[in-house]
Amino acid sequence: MGIHKDFVTEIKPLFVTGDGHYNLEVVGAPRCQKYLKMLDKHFLKQGGQQALIAKLHYENCNPYDNKAIRVVINGGKVGYLLPGDAKLFRKRLERVGQEGAIIACNAIITGGKRTWNFKKTAYDIRLDLPLSKL
Repeated sequence: MGIHKDFVTEIKPLFVTGDGHYNLEVVGAPRCQKYLKMLDKHFLKQGGQQALIAKLHYENCNPYDNKAIRVVINGGKVGYLLPGDAKLFRKRLERVGQEGAIIACNAIITGGKRTWNFKKTAYDIRLDLPLSKL
């Protein structure tokens, strides 16, 4: 016996359009390189960049930071907002009455370029989410 799919509802994210500058950094990507490499096979060209949609989730049970904001792309965790950015993100959502909401925004993944010694450069993720405008 399991949970019937009719009883499970996915929360629709609120999409926030940025200014196209992709200034918001995602940290913790080194731990998520394996997943990013898998995304690379599907989306990125050799050393190119790919625009995707990121979803930002509250992660109150994070053992290192109970105010963490997890960043997810295509269902997989790709990192977190910096602690100061996570605090500002939460504060802005509280102010507009959207505390706990899942926010979606454009994201860019870069990296994976082969170097002279045939290794690949690390992946980097940036979000087009101007926190000051939330």
